[in-house]
Amino acid sequence: MPERGGDVVVPAEFAAGDWPLHITVVPPFQTELEADAVAALLPHGPRIPVVAGARASFGHRHAVPVTLVRPSPALLALHTACVDALEAAGAVIADQRHVRGGYRPHASDQRSAALAPGDHAALTELALVARTPGSRRVAARVPLA
Repeated sequence: MPERGGDVVVPAEFAAGDWPLHITVVPPFQTELEADAVAALLPHGPRIPVVAGARASFGHRHAVPVTLVRPSPALLALHTACVDALEAAGAVIADQRHVRGGYRPHASDQRSAALAPGDHAALTELALVARTPGSRRVAARVPLA
């Protein structure tokens, strides 16, 4: 996802508390499938331009600062297509409150960067991130051309 004119490159591995700037398309999910099989299920569509909207706070204590992303038809269609494909393949999405009608596209503030209201960016890839204690690893990438 470009950030204010530059490309944000998601590293192959990063510390659990050191996420790169990103837009959450699907909340955490569990599956028995290998990462390459999951990536093959996901849409390989075009890059999706996005515009940052208002600031908000997420989490059960409203302690996670985020910038909402204006929900364009293309972004909402990508979210729904990903959720539908994952669920059809048996994946379990941890929190159903945040899918389909409850999806609120956002970019959580990170140590290295944050979106500001009005910023323009683009989704350029989907990254499947495997969570392990203390670190995160990009298990597969799906480029959006």
